[in-house]
Amino acid sequence: MNYIAELNAFDRWLETNYLPALSELLWRKMVALFNRCGWAEWISVDNQRLMGLIQVKREATFIDYRNKLVEAGLIEYQKGKKSSPNRYKLISLSEVKNNNTFTSEVQTVVNTEVQSVVNPVVNTVVKTVDINKLKHKHKLKQKSIPPIVPHEGDAPEPVPRETVQYKKIADYWNSVCAELPKVQALNDNRKKAVRARVKEHGEETVLRVIALVKQSDFLCGRTGNNWNASFDWVMKPANFVKVLEGNYANKSPAPPNPPGTARSLDDLTDNPFLKIAMEEEMKNE
Repeated sequence: MNYIAELNAFDRWLETNYLPALSELLWRKMVALFNRCGWAEWISVDNQRLMGLIQVKREATFIDYRNKLVEAGLIEYQKGKKSSPNRYKLISLSEVKNNNTFTSEVQTVVNTEVQSVVNPVVNTVVKTVDINKLKHKHKLKQKSIPPIVPHEGDAPEPVPRETVQYKKIADYWNSVCAELPKVQALNDNRKKAVRARVKEHGEETVLRVIALVKQSDFLCGRTGNNWNASFDWVMKPANFVKVLEGNYANKSPAPPNPPGTARSLDDLTDNPFLKIAMEEEMKNE
C-alpha cells in the first residue's frame, strides 16, 4: 500500500459515502499506524490508545465510531483474547480491484446529475461550421458596411488643452518679488487659483499684477507695518482686483499749485487757531 494513495482514495470514497467526523478521524489515525508498521496485514492496538488518538473518553462511544468503519468495509476487526489488544486489518481503497466499484458509483451519480440538468436545456443539434467560411462571410459583411461620415455639427468639440503656464507665473513671482515669500511648490489649490485668474483676466494681466505688487511699498512690507503680501493672498479674487485697480499703489506727493491759483487753508497756515479764525471769516462773507 501507499500512504498518499490511500488518503486520496479515501477522500474520493467520502464524496459518495458518509462517515461521522470521528469515524473519519479514526480511519486516518489507523492508516498512519499501518504506515508506521510497514503496512503489516494485521496490527494490534488497544482501545485506550485509539481513544486517545481521537480524544474520546468513553469506550462505548469509541466502539460506536469503530463499528461505523467495520460496517463501511474500511477495516476488519478481531477482538483480542483476555488481556490482549484487539487486532485490525486495513482494507485498501487504492487497489484497482476495489476501486472499480467506487469509480462506477461516482460515474453513475455524476451522469445522472449531469443528464438531469443538461438534457432539459440542450435540445438542439450543434452543426459543425467551417471556420474559413465563417471568416470569409465576416470579411464580406465588413466590406458592405459604408463608412460613417459625420455631418457638420456632429463632430465632438475638441477637449481644451491645459494652457495655463503655472511654472512661468511662479518663476516670475520668485524673480520679481524677491523680498516676498517664494513659491516653493504648485499644489492643487494654487493651480486652481492661478487658473481662475488667468481665465478671468488673461496671463499678461496676471504678470502685470505681480509687477504691481513689486512696486507697492505696502504690499512688500517697506512701510514698517510688519506685513507683506504672499502669492496666495494676491491670487485671491478680491485682492487680485484691488491690486489691479491700484488700491495698494504708492501715493505720490501732491503737485504744486500753478501761479495765480487759490491755495487751500492747509497751505496757507499751519496754525490751527488761525485756520479756525479764517474759516469763520469765510463763512461770514
